[in-house]
Amino acid sequence: MPEPLLIACLFATLLVPNTFSRETSYKHRAALDADGKYDVKWRFDGATISFEVAVATRGYVGFGFSPSGAMARSDLVIGGVSGGRPYLQDYFADASRMVHRDPQQSYRLEYAWENDTHTVLGFSRDLLTCDPNDKDITESTVRVIWAYHSEDVGPLGPMYHGVNRGRKSVRLLNPAKGTAVPDGTRFFDLRNSQVPVPSKDTTYWCQLFRFPEVQKKHHVIRIEPLIQKGHENLVHHILLYQCDRDLDEDDLGTGHECYHQNMPDSFQTCETVVFAWAIGGEGFTYPPHAGLSIGTSIDPFFVLMEIHYDNPALHQGRFLKNMTIFTFECHCTQECLQESLDHEMPSGIRVFAVLLHAHLAGRAIRTRHFRGQKELRPLAHDSEFDFNFQEFLALSEERLLLPGDHLITECKYNTKSRKQMTWGGLSTRDEMCLSYLLYYPRINLARCESLPEIKGQLKFIGVKEIQMPVRSWPFVIKSPKRYNNLSFTEAMDKFRWSKKRGEAFNEVVLQLKMNVRCSKRGQEEWSVSEDPYRPRRTSLLLKYLSSAEDRSITMKTETRGSVVHIPVFILHVCSMVWLTLGWF
Repeated sequence: MPEPLLIACLFATLLVPNTFSRETSYKHRAALDADGKYDVKWRFDGATISFEVAVATRGYVGFGFSPSGAMARSDLVIGGVSGGRPYLQDYFADASRMVHRDPQQSYRLEYAWENDTHTVLGFSRDLLTCDPNDKDITESTVRVIWAYHSEDVGPLGPMYHGVNRGRKSVRLLNPAKGTAVPDGTRFFDLRNSQVPVPSKDTTYWCQLFRFPEVQKKHHVIRIEPLIQKGHENLVHHILLYQCDRDLDEDDLGTGHECYHQNMPDSFQTCETVVFAWAIGGEGFTYPPHAGLSIGTSIDPFFVLMEIHYDNPALHQGRFLKNMTIFTFECHCTQECLQESLDHEMPSGIRVFAVLLHAHLAGRAIRTRHFRGQKELRPLAHDSEFDFNFQEFLALSEERLLLPGDHLITECKYNTKSRKQMTWGGLSTRDEMCLSYLLYYPRINLARCESLPEIKGQLKFIGVKEIQMPVRSWPFVIKSPKRYNNLSFTEAMDKFRWSKKRGEAFNEVVLQLKMNVRCSKRGQEEWSVSEDPYRPRRTSLLLKYLSSAEDRSITMKTETRGSVVHIPVFILHVCSMVWLTLGWF
């Protein structure tokens, strides 16, 4: 029986002791502040959600939901215990952040009490209240805001809370599932050496590692990142790539800037992503019957850890044209999945978790699933995407992908505050549109990439001819005269954009022929240039819609009796398209 591996917990959560709670049926909990002064627990059933907050104050306690993480247009509830009497009142904040009592009381007080140090409130509400001043609670990301004060609410309303406030993004209806680490659990860490982060806004740092040798098959069943305290905001994402087994071992432990002409040749052999973590996420626990296989000849042994350090304070500003909503699609087509599944797994593969990824302009993402011309339920969606909170979404039910299915990752961006073009690329000021799928059993498909046909984009801005032959990117435009000797990106920047033209361009891009590339493990790939099936467009998504050190991933091993773990794998779906060519 193979021994499972556990990848270790990293982020400790500071919680108020459980002695405050009268309720024992809350299934989920989170510390909303770093000092453990504000703790929330919750449960949901059908159309109702219940909360308990335990806060280090004898004054009022504020709790709410915000569309942006700020006070403006937020849905609030404020309560406490004053003179031995509990109180709870529904409030909302307008666009100017002024707080008003809500004439419709949507929150129900269940219990409240205080002791010498803390106030505890238990309350509930409907997920959908039909109150225009309330925020619906869905499976998408929820931006929870909180505050408290040493004094209770007086006749003039709640006093200003000062610095006793904060925000935290969570998925209330689909929270991450943790697991306890048993005593004596075996583990290993992948730790970078001290990494000097250059004085530029974006650095991708890569280092080679070797997994510990095991004598028989094991499974990784949990992964969490290790990030040096105080540097959390510098680390945007961590990726683990599987490398060739015959690489030059002299490069082990070598760190170098990724995607650089002078990086070691062995880095080029690391193509297949085996795990991904992004900012705001915590650890991911694989389901009890699944795990990341290691220890066999086809499993990861040498791995490349890529870390994206984000240093935005040094960024000088490069923006996208003023667009309220811009939609982009990328495809994993019928041909990709037919080719990969027909020969290896005609009965299909099972997806159990999805990580949706974009950068600062991202507002909503969904991974759509088609079988023939019928659209099934999305694999995953987040209509409240938060750049600062990105983690794997565990599916409530595993989803079957069959040969000939078609996946579309759809991203929506809000660029209203930007004055210039934003291009796809590595910086967080550039954009991406990615889905990472965790699935089993293994097939020989590492990623799907797609790019709208460049010719149609050039035609939209009036380009008539480019310099031939095209030997490299970026190519140079020949005519008309106003674009002569400009690159594609320079011409797009020069075009006189308006909101109307931007919307028209978006519609053109969504109808262009797609250049699709399907990549197998071992760097084998095949390309498909086609017009993939596109469903009738709907508004569904809009509705749902210095120095750094010790960046690492910790891995722990554990034996779980007779539990059988199925090897699982990760697939880029419609991903990294903008790492190759920018087009926006």
